[in-house]
Amino acid sequence: MSQVEQRIPFFWVNRQLRRGNKWTLLLIVFLMAVAFINLIFISSLFNGIVDNTNNQVIDTFSGHLTIFPDSDQDFINNVDQLIADIKKISRVEAACPEILVQGTLKYKNIKDSWQILAIDPEKSKQVTNVQANITSGQYLDQDDKDSIIIGRQIAGGEGVEDNIFSFKDAVVGDKVTLSLAGVEKELIIKGIFYTKFINTDSRAFITEATLQEILPGFTNQANYINIRLDKKGNEDEVRNELAETGISGNIYTWQEMSGLMDQITDSFLSIDIIFTFVGMLIAAITIFIVIYIDISDKRQQIGILRAIGIKPYLIRGAYVIQTVVYSVAGILLGSILFFGIIVPYFNAHPFALPIGDSTLIIDWVDFVARFESVILVSILAGLIPAIHITRIKILDAIWRR
Repeated sequence: MSQVEQRIPFFWVNRQLRRGNKWTLLLIVFLMAVAFINLIFISSLFNGIVDNTNNQVIDTFSGHLTIFPDSDQDFINNVDQLIADIKKISRVEAACPEILVQGTLKYKNIKDSWQILAIDPEKSKQVTNVQANITSGQYLDQDDKDSIIIGRQIAGGEGVEDNIFSFKDAVVGDKVTLSLAGVEKELIIKGIFYTKFINTDSRAFITEATLQEILPGFTNQANYINIRLDKKGNEDEVRNELAETGISGNIYTWQEMSGLMDQITDSFLSIDIIFTFVGMLIAAITIFIVIYIDISDKRQQIGILRAIGIKPYLIRGAYVIQTVVYSVAGILLGSILFFGIIVPYFNAHPFALPIGDSTLIIDWVDFVARFESVILVSILAGLIPAIHITRIKILDAIWRR
């Protein structure tokens, strides 16, 4: 290919863009920008929801790792020594025991067996952030023996998802009766928390001191121990270290503890794939229609160019360059609008969802992949009409019917 021939596609595109209708060009670029924003917005939203869900499990429910007793045991014994051994492991920040109280709560004429946990408030603060989500009242103190804090799903009220099974209108200062092993104890609701994670918000917490008052001698035991690490991603490595040091019990990661939320995450990823396909299809159809109309309008001109010796691949190359210009310009405009307006807005005003407030989180590998995919899809969509017109006989192209 000579240098003159190499310049022909670029000359063609330059002429098209300079002499074409500027408003039409802006509209095409804007449509491509909207298509690209749609692609990265949905992906970033789902990334934000998934990340928020994962953080909710870790921060309010289970920590990064949870140790359960061996299958032939009901409790973990010698908890204090075990926690001291756990803290010696690198990357472990804190650990807290939790005791599942097999009792019922009664408020007025409502009685049910919600998940009640006896905790060490100070240790629990280091692993979960329930204390930071108290919406009314206060968190438990170490020596509280007559207090309880309950989640929003138990307290009930307007807008509560499980209000039909709740206390309906319990507030701080109200009294509830805890029934455990045939013993009843009246407790005062000291605080109500709302983490926006329904599994946590369906829990109630009392202190270990309260449990020991009801069941004297129940000390240094736990149903499980939650462990907080320095960051996500080290779970398997730390689990192996715990096993190597001889710490007995069944150790599970937060992913394994997430249960239903893990299924919700998979559902979001499946929906993301569908929206990605639809977004790519919209981008392809947009380019196809634009190039098809342009080629139909210039059919006779293309036929004359072929008649004077312009090779078909040069014409096809010109339209490939044209689609690249449209798609890249649309992607750049879409990126400017997305990062300059949309992301800052939703950072300031997160999506309020039942599972937590979610912002937009950009996966840069995914972003680049979508960037490249839009360009590739656009080239293929633009090539279809270009190949078609260059395969028509020259006389049929020139002689328009």
